[in-house]
Amino acid sequence: MRIISLLLLLVSFFTNGQLELNNLFTDNMVLQRSSNVNIWGKSSPNQVIKVYSSWNKTSTKTKADNNGDWILKINTSSDQSPHQLIISTKDESKVINNVLLGEVWFGSGQSNMQMTFNGYVNEPINGSQDVIGKANNDKIRLLTVERKFSSEKLRDFNGKWELSSPKTVRNFSAAAYSFATYINETLNVPVGIIVTSWGGTPAEAWAEKTHLDKNFKPGVLKNNFKDRFEHFNLGYLFNGMINPLIPYTIKGALWYQGENNRLRANNYSKLMQVMVESWRNEWGQGEFPFYFVQIAPFRYDGPDNPSSALLRDSQLDAMFNIPNSGMVSTVDIGALNSIHPPEKIKVGNRLAYWALNKTYGFESITPSGPIVKSAKKEGSAVKITFDYAQNGFYNFNGPLKDFELAGDDDQYYTATAKISGRSIIVESENVPVPTKVRYGWKNYFEATLFNLEGLPASSFYIKELIK
Repeated sequence: MRIISLLLLLVSFFTNGQLELNNLFTDNMVLQRSSNVNIWGKSSPNQVIKVYSSWNKTSTKTKADNNGDWILKINTSSDQSPHQLIISTKDESKVINNVLLGEVWFGSGQSNMQMTFNGYVNEPINGSQDVIGKANNDKIRLLTVERKFSSEKLRDFNGKWELSSPKTVRNFSAAAYSFATYINETLNVPVGIIVTSWGGTPAEAWAEKTHLDKNFKPGVLKNNFKDRFEHFNLGYLFNGMINPLIPYTIKGALWYQGENNRLRANNYSKLMQVMVESWRNEWGQGEFPFYFVQIAPFRYDGPDNPSSALLRDSQLDAMFNIPNSGMVSTVDIGALNSIHPPEKIKVGNRLAYWALNKTYGFESITPSGPIVKSAKKEGSAVKITFDYAQNGFYNFNGPLKDFELAGDDDQYYTATAKISGRSIIVESENVPVPTKVRYGWKNYFEATLFNLEGLPASSFYIKELIK
């Protein structure tokens, strides 16, 4: 009888008192500083939950609902010391140690976001050794979400927070880590960087499905791949790898994807807008920053084919239409024979330029390469002006090239381009009356147009000139 009573007591304890937390809430975690952050979990129904935070020596209480779900908010400070969270019920407590208060970002996408400092087979990360050797930094915390897809929204994931060290950094996203180190060094604050990525996946899988259904007619978006990979289904990666992070309080998001949507470029701008809208709506945290990377030049189905130029143009359009966003151009670091450019450190740094300028108020940092502001017909020439080129231009890779002009017949001819003060003048003897101008309109080209900060202009296609 005594044994049976003991067993009943243990069953009662684990059934009624068990406290469950998302894997975001573990030792070494980073909480968004100077904010009102979400803490949530599961316990027995209607149980009182108390969260003690050591930075303000304050306890906050809430009560679980009938299903045992609970959520509360706690205020964070800017104190950079290691702290402790104690989450408890009347039956048990969970202690989370070495908690830092800093900037929290997450990065998502496909193989170029996933690519670690190890590189891929025969595909390196330039400068990886120098980064790995200097990676001991307990102010940077890393978390990689294990790959998982689902037809239903999941609540948790496999993964854990780790301190930045040579061992952990070697196996972490090179682009995301480079972003984190730049933010850490510039702001002198802790940074938590979460990566949830899966190589070769389409954007449709990363958006929340009901938002897709509301914005696209049936059949427009579908699993377009011959192999019908299940994780390519609409919303399946959102369910398995984004939803478990919600509503963790973040500063913003990074995105590095596009290759698998190249042949469906016509709807990619709208798809990105809907994806970001779905993330923001589900998070309930307003229009948090969203900074993304444009795909780089690569031979694809032939260097002169414009299919990836169409996708790059769609990405550029998305930046104009997604509030609080910014796009990194990588047209200068593409590799003819590798879809995974080795300059991931530059990519991470360029993402940081956007964050520092637009999110953290560093107005002196130029966040982007030149972006077309206007294209005006002047006689037989076209005069193009740009934003993000306040001090003009420089052709770092030799003479300007890969500019083309066309008239009303839509026949494009190679054109000469020259720097004229703060403008670019484009003309061709074969097009006496130009009506359209484009630059870098092919799968692979080598960028020649840069601002003085060394950031490249995106490829572009202007279909209507100012007269």
